[in-house]
Amino acid sequence: MKKTLMALLLGLTPLATQANVIITAVYDGPITGGVPKGVELYVADDVADLSVYGLGSASNGGGTDGEEFTFPAVSVSAGEYLYVASEAVQFEAFFGFAPHYTSSAMSINGDDAIELFQHGALYDVFGVQTQDGTGTEWDYLDGWAYRVTGSEPSTAFNAAEWIFSTPNAWDGETTNATAAVPLPMQQFATGSNGGGEGEGGDGDGETPVIETVFISSIQGNPSTYISNQFGEQDVSPLNGTVVHVEAVVVGDFQNNDADTARNLGGFYLQEEAGDEDGNALSSEGVFVYEGNTSLADVNVGDLVKVVATVGQYYGETQLTNVQSIEILAQQQLDLVNVAQVSLLGNSNVTINQDGRYQPNLEAYEGMLVTLVDTVQITEQYQLDRFNEIRVAAGERPVQFSQLNTPDATLYDVWLQEQGARSMVYDDGLNSQNESIDLLDGFAPYTTATAPRMGDTANNLTGVLDYKWAGNASSGATWRLRSHSDGTNHFERSNPRPTAAPSIDGNLKITSFNVLNFFATIDESGVVTMAGHDPRGADSIAERDRQLAKLTQAILAMDADVVGLVELENEFDNVNDGSTAIEMLVNSVNAVAGETLYDYAFPGSSFVGTDAIAVGVIYKPAVVQLAEGTVPALLEDSVAQTLPLFAGRDFATNPLFNGVATNRVSLAVSFTHLESKESFTVVANHFKSKGSSGLTDSSDANFDKNDGAGFWNQRRLEAAQAVIAWLQTSPTGLVDSDQIILGDLNAYAAEEPIQYLLAEGFNNVESEHAYSYVFDGQVGTLDYLLVSDSLFEKLTAAQVWNVNADEADAIDYNLDYGRSASYFDASVAARNSDHDPVLVGFELTKAAFTLPELAAFFLQEVRAGNISPMHPRKWFSWFSVYSIQSSLNYAVRMNELGRTQVACHMLARVDAVTDNQTRPRDWVKGESVSEFNQKLHATLEPLSCN
Repeated sequence: MKKTLMALLLGLTPLATQANVIITAVYDGPITGGVPKGVELYVADDVADLSVYGLGSASNGGGTDGEEFTFPAVSVSAGEYLYVASEAVQFEAFFGFAPHYTSSAMSINGDDAIELFQHGALYDVFGVQTQDGTGTEWDYLDGWAYRVTGSEPSTAFNAAEWIFSTPNAWDGETTNATAAVPLPMQQFATGSNGGGEGEGGDGDGETPVIETVFISSIQGNPSTYISNQFGEQDVSPLNGTVVHVEAVVVGDFQNNDADTARNLGGFYLQEEAGDEDGNALSSEGVFVYEGNTSLADVNVGDLVKVVATVGQYYGETQLTNVQSIEILAQQQLDLVNVAQVSLLGNSNVTINQDGRYQPNLEAYEGMLVTLVDTVQITEQYQLDRFNEIRVAAGERPVQFSQLNTPDATLYDVWLQEQGARSMVYDDGLNSQNESIDLLDGFAPYTTATAPRMGDTANNLTGVLDYKWAGNASSGATWRLRSHSDGTNHFERSNPRPTAAPSIDGNLKITSFNVLNFFATIDESGVVTMAGHDPRGADSIAERDRQLAKLTQAILAMDADVVGLVELENEFDNVNDGSTAIEMLVNSVNAVAGETLYDYAFPGSSFVGTDAIAVGVIYKPAVVQLAEGTVPALLEDSVAQTLPLFAGRDFATNPLFNGVATNRVSLAVSFTHLESKESFTVVANHFKSKGSSGLTDSSDANFDKNDGAGFWNQRRLEAAQAVIAWLQTSPTGLVDSDQIILGDLNAYAAEEPIQYLLAEGFNNVESEHAYSYVFDGQVGTLDYLLVSDSLFEKLTAAQVWNVNADEADAIDYNLDYGRSASYFDASVAARNSDHDPVLVGFELTKAAFTLPELAAFFLQEVRAGNISPMHPRKWFSWFSVYSIQSSLNYAVRMNELGRTQVACHMLARVDAVTDNQTRPRDWVKGESVSEFNQKLHATLEPLSCN
């Protein structure tokens, strides 16, 4: 295509009608009192008398209160930003400058609507005046909302014209400059020249000459500046210049056209192959931003002429303030080179808005690209909200401290390596809670068809842009967006397990996180019996869906003992179905059609002081609570009695009871009915890796950026406490067969796990096992650690990857209008966010010697646990004496090598202690059955005929 200079009469180009003043930002601050509070206004055209404008607010959905603040009679110039706040001191401390005006009208909260008046009439509005904004899409509590460029004043609120920080995004922040999610101040631009002279004019009426430029000239050479490093200077060398571009449309994302699945307010242009500059560092593509209105309806493949202004938005170079669009030809997509991008071949990284490493893809910004590496899905956390997933080339990313000892330097290198080969695959919208079918390659979306983490795609293709999702929960980063439906497909490389793992052994135990299963519904104003806000289902319908999934999972695992994590913290010793653990047990039993499970009452109505607790359920037909034992709780009152913690002030430095602590551990001892072997299970839930408000970087629990996260020291101390506690036989059972299970919130190479292994416990999981996906990386947080003596009896162990690989879009939640078609109650998949760990043991009856058998009988007679059956005293004592004499004689014969004589004597004793009617037993008592079982255990090694 010829590139020439072109004469353009801007006076003949229609310009969009501009507003004089428009609301561009609202904010509700984090400083005590919720300040700063207020608005940012943009002056689009000169205003001779600002007093024609005023502000008001509508509090808590109470409707308009009219104009509450009137501006003074001053003039303002086009291009100015005005700030009106509730007060000045904290505003200046937070933003670094003083507001122009203060007014009580701005004493707003994050759920209040804001009104702008002109000549006393409503002129512009943020929010819905008759709606309390709490929990709505426009909720800005402790955060902000910013208006999308190109929007116009309107008396009807349109949330699609705004971007949001999400509620509480500013929690803990002290200044906007240092905030993780800063308010993007003074970034709204309407395109007004402020002087009425025409864009690029000098007011003398002359016709300006605008040069036709290559897109690569607009993008510049990334080697000359920091590319797409959020918060750094990333500016086109032609920023602010009006340009003329001729190129091919490679992505049609215009609003209000026939394609409702691709609405980003513009389209993507790419140079024809013959017009590329040959520089591998400069991009040949650019996004043309139009807003809600378009001068022409373009389609992919159109060759177009565009006149617009070069600008920047959140690190992305754009063409804005479009003056004209001319379609020159159609179906010209074959004129462009689809860029071939290798993430595995990339080693350069930058930092995105969320603070994470990303590949340096500046050279392909705005272009149609194909990822030449096979990529796999690594994260789907934002799928149900933003229709976006994260993909990575190469091996599936693993948490650094799953395989490596935490180390700050090596961890940063690791994160860079992972960031260099991963990116976001997104739909064509910047709105929330749309149908997942709109993400190319995911339709039709149901539980049966839902792709899983680990599934792969070859030649993933689309336009590459640098945008956020319209909300700070998913900030600006590189996003690949399919330019045409049916372009991309995902293969079932990680198929969903059709059944729970088959575990051999006569005793099966499971560690199972049940994802905040609460009987109490999470409704406004409702608290649990422990005095906490509920954390689970928001409605009975959600609870029923969650219960159905959990029931399917428990029945599928068929474990004899199940350690539960994240139950509502409430227990009682009468099963009336009122508590979460009772509800779960009753549901499983009802579906099974028998009393399959019971729960271990922990001896207290509450297990610690947290909203959630651990619990244990078991099969009474396989195991029973060990005789003479009681379930025990490891609380601070117990921990402070352990020598390990002598001198610790638990009031100021709690370990299990209080804010940001580990949950109280529960120990339960069981006897396996078949083998008579006894063992102890300890269910645990250690402190999570989040900050939980910890801000003191000198604290031993502060995140050292080494991979272990926050609260590593507290988790280590919990591990130390559990070991010291078990050494005291807390349940009353003195036996070395012990299991430590639960969500320990530590990856395998971190200190808490390594400490437990060093103390004689064994990790049953394989080297490549994982039970949780976080930030696109897999690792084990859930464990079943087995003592040395019990480990010898291990038959099998496996993590059931039924949850972590699944998108939460198919779980029980019905939030934000989620389609009911995604859910399938008959499938256990995504019953939680953690995978359960299953283990099997083969327990055998202990071999009993003849002398031990004789001694046991005499011991139980003397203890009164075995007594004569016959009412006549002389005969009754004769029967006991006869049994004891037979046992002693059998001992003597066996010692002399006359084994069959010994067997004959034991057979006679068996006949009168076996609870059969013919002949009748000679003795009775609670230990007779146990004695007879030991007798049979003694017979086996004798090889009696």
